[in-house]
Amino acid sequence: MSRFLLSGLAVLIVLCGPVQAQSDPNPGVLVLAPDRGFLGNEKTREVVKDVREHADNVGLAFATYDETTSNLKEGLSQIDTGDGAVVLPLFLSSHHVLYQAAREGMSAVGGGVTWAEPLGTSYLAEEILFDRVEALSEQPKDEALVVVGYGATDSTRADSIRAGLRASAQRAAEKYGLAGDGQVVVQYTRSAPTKASRVAIGQATETVKAAASENERVLVVPYNLGMQYTSMMSSWAWMKRPLQSIDGVVADGEGVLPHPNVERWLRRTTTAHRPLSPDDVGVIAVPHGSEYNWNETMRKGLAPLTDEYNIAEAFSMVDPPVIERAVRQLEADGMKAAVMVRIFSMKGSFREKSRYVLGLQNDFGVSIMGERFPDRIRTHLQMTTLGGLEASPHFAKGLLDRAEAISTDPSEETVFLLAHGTGADDENARWIENLRTIADTMRSHGGDAFRNIKVHTWREDWPEKRKETIPEIQRMVREASETGTALVIPARTTSQGRGSQYLEGLDYRYGKGFAPHPQFEKWMREQIETGIDRLQAAPQSSASDVASARR
Repeated sequence: MSRFLLSGLAVLIVLCGPVQAQSDPNPGVLVLAPDRGFLGNEKTREVVKDVREHADNVGLAFATYDETTSNLKEGLSQIDTGDGAVVLPLFLSSHHVLYQAAREGMSAVGGGVTWAEPLGTSYLAEEILFDRVEALSEQPKDEALVVVGYGATDSTRADSIRAGLRASAQRAAEKYGLAGDGQVVVQYTRSAPTKASRVAIGQATETVKAAASENERVLVVPYNLGMQYTSMMSSWAWMKRPLQSIDGVVADGEGVLPHPNVERWLRRTTTAHRPLSPDDVGVIAVPHGSEYNWNETMRKGLAPLTDEYNIAEAFSMVDPPVIERAVRQLEADGMKAAVMVRIFSMKGSFREKSRYVLGLQNDFGVSIMGERFPDRIRTHLQMTTLGGLEASPHFAKGLLDRAEAISTDPSEETVFLLAHGTGADDENARWIENLRTIADTMRSHGGDAFRNIKVHTWREDWPEKRKETIPEIQRMVREASETGTALVIPARTTSQGRGSQYLEGLDYRYGKGFAPHPQFEKWMREQIETGIDRLQAAPQSSASDVASARR
């Protein structure tokens, strides 16, 4: 750089001052809650107070039936809105009349406000419903479930609220093995016409009566944030009165507050809408796990990364208690978010279960272990998950090193990349295709020096499939060893698998799996950094998570 340019730059700095680094917007947070009367509002204040111990610039506004706009102005005045504001709606349904009033009132207030999805769209809210049902259920096969929503002023709004809650009611009934598929009734607000409100109570009562006529017990569960002036003067107390004369009705459960999941949701959603430092993101490493030496070998592979990232290990097939141990460790370390890396050969391995357990989707089929509703991890950590080696060039280069490490005369050696495989033929075919791609990558990086590189899968957990694959692989290895040398390389995340058992008596050299290896470190770092990028774009990614949860 010329001295004239340097002197000009110096003058510019003197005149304009030092260049200030641009910081990401850090919006204020406004918790929007429905007016619930004295006791209900105090419960809301208590949970917001708890959130303020972990996050700054958090305000609270109540949507009321008369003065919502002025309340919104008051709530916004509590926070610094220089970087905008994000509204966290403490509502189970966006069709609640007060939620709609607040949306209209905010447009009158003006300002750059972003709206998060309501509490009711989160798995954390659904877990509250699950807890309330579990607390009341005693003989599931003889029990029906009726969930009580709140917030309507007319039948159209009631139908919308009912439709939004129905999936959660159905999942609750299925999870606990209750009779029927879970029904939803909707209670009207105090601003609704008296006649309409009485009609709604009558219809709800008839629904409960019908359920009681077919079942020994009916669990009536409030899944709402209705009015609660006092313990006796509340919308729930009024709802229960006509049910007292119905035999078998159990209606003494709690509502949504108090429950720790509300605070978790507020913290998690706040994190999603604010700048996230990589230092606030922990890593949950999820390899398959096995006996001591397998685990220690994988640990050696992860060890070089622990100086750079806060890694909590959860060796398992995404077992919720094991995952939860890792989550609690990261919570205790002060993390705000976590990337869960699934260290398996295939991207699809345990992906759906992982997303369900982390609350990134609400529906789940049946796991390979027969689980229908594995426990979901209740946490304030913002989450994402990714993984699967697939045909990663890092994997290919690592396996090439494994082959070269046991090679003495490549031109006379045939390399066999042997993977675990799966039961479904189409999935196994994709696994084979990945191995072929890996073999091509190996050839392009020096592996063409070998006589040949062949691939196969054991399909070792499926006895009928294994009866076909083991003889095929044995034949291939035998033929290679008759005219040269067979190098068996386990295309596995680590260690060797059962190859020595299946190839007993044959002549070959046996290599090792992927980790520990510098290329494994690169692959892990790539996964972690991709996960951090996702989390830092959380408002967009969380919106897609909500969309998938609703499907």
